[in-house]
Amino acid sequence: MPNASVFTTTLDPRGFVHTRVHHGSEINLEHAKKNTTDVISVSGGSNYPILVDLREIKSISKEARDHFSMRGRKPHVTAIAMLVASPLSRIIGNFFLGLNRPTVSTRLFTSETEGISWMKRNTEMGEQ
Repeated sequence: MPNASVFTTTLDPRGFVHTRVHHGSEINLEHAKKNTTDVISVSGGSNYPILVDLREIKSISKEARDHFSMRGRKPHVTAIAMLVASPLSRIIGNFFLGLNRPTVSTRLFTSETEGISWMKRNTEMGEQ
């Protein structure tokens, strides 16, 4: 199972999916597709906002970024808050936002609390 050492994905009791990229992970398309399966599985097929912790990522392939942009497929999430900290994680996050342009509202955060708050507000606004 490729994601065993790359991602941890859970349904947070506060009402969102939480995916954490493990330290030093190099994400490829196979990992990205497996993570999508994991998100759908933990959410029971319902759509939730997702908090993606990229703070310890090493790299992500173009194919994986394209997959995560959700172009040409059902998104399965309502909003994406990406946590960044290091200059590398910030570059990867900005690169994703600028080039891949995800089909759902996506924003970078350095604070988990701010990311969760934005994600919940953004999702509530989208459902009205």
